[in-house]
Amino acid sequence: MPTRRKKKAPEETNAPEESKPPEESEENVPEEPEETGPKVVSLNRELSVIGLSVRCAQIAATMEAHGFMDEDMKADSPHGVSSVLALVGARLDLLQAVIRREVNPAVLWGSHNAVGEHEARVDEDVLLTEWNRA
Repeated sequence: MPTRRKKKAPEETNAPEESKPPEESEENVPEEPEETGPKVVSLNRELSVIGLSVRCAQIAATMEAHGFMDEDMKADSPHGVSSVLALVGARLDLLQAVIRREVNPAVLWGSHNAVGEHEARVDEDVLLTEWNRA
C-alpha cells in the first residue's frame, strides 16, 4: 500500500506591516445627532422606491424570459422576483394602514423617505408626521 506524503507547507513571507486604524472605542466614535422633532415621511419618496422595486422585478422577469440569464440566474430569478413583489405588497399594505390612520407613520419611516427639519419641503409632496396616541 503506497504511503502518502504530506505536502510541504508554503513558506511564510514577511509582508510589510499595514498601518491599522486605531481601535474604535467610545471616545473615537462620533456621536449620532439626536432627533429633535417628530419623524416625517415623504409619500413621494416612499412611492418612488416602491415603483423602482416593481421596475426591478419587471426587468429581472424580462431578462429571464428573453434568455439573457445563465443557468444559475435562471434558477434564482423566480424566487427573486417573487421576493421583491412580496416586499412591495407588504409595504403597500403598511402604507394603506398609515393613510387610514390605523398605523403610526413612524413605522414607515426610513432613510429612503425621511424628511429632515433642515430640508426644503416640496409643496406637491404629502408629508406624513408621526403621532402619539394618548
